[in-house]
Amino acid sequence: MKNVHGEVSVIGLGAMGTALARTLLHNGYRVSVWNRTSAKAEPLVRDGAALAPNAAAAVAASPIVVVCVYDYKATNEILDTKEVASALAGRVLVQLTTGSPQEARDSEVWARQQGAEYLDGAIQAAPSQMARPDTTILVSGAKAAFRRSEPVLKVFGGNVKYLGEQVGAASAMDLATLSYVYGAG
Repeated sequence: MKNVHGEVSVIGLGAMGTALARTLLHNGYRVSVWNRTSAKAEPLVRDGAALAPNAAAAVAASPIVVVCVYDYKATNEILDTKEVASALAGRVLVQLTTGSPQEARDSEVWARQQGAEYLDGAIQAAPSQMARPDTTILVSGAKAAFRRSEPVLKVFGGNVKYLGEQVGAASAMDLATLSYVYGAG
């Protein structure tokens, strides 16, 4: 068994969430996972992940909680419950769902109201490109949250760019990059 580096929960097991959880497992982390469709967790459980029975249990299981779901509406449906809110205090919530700078600001306010630190991020790679030295992960938010989460983020990609405390910076940069890439074609 690999050395355990820490505990991380991953909420959302689409293609990217699964890649994130698998990358953590392969790098010696204890990983708790949760998805609205629990069958998506089965391959990860076979690889050593712990399946949380609900989102609140996933949050409670680890000091760092990574959320990677379809959109912020889905994030809010999952997290904005009394049970999850009561489990968030003292944790870092790392939102890797694509969204707008305003959604990032709103999420940060909500997370702080629950006693959690918050980072908003953007993954500028496909699931198959995770854990590469050149995989870019953009993050913004409280510097203390970044410092706590940095080792985990560096497992996801070797090119982690902390864009400062303005929590909407990562999503703004991601949107600008995507606009340039798709507009240049």
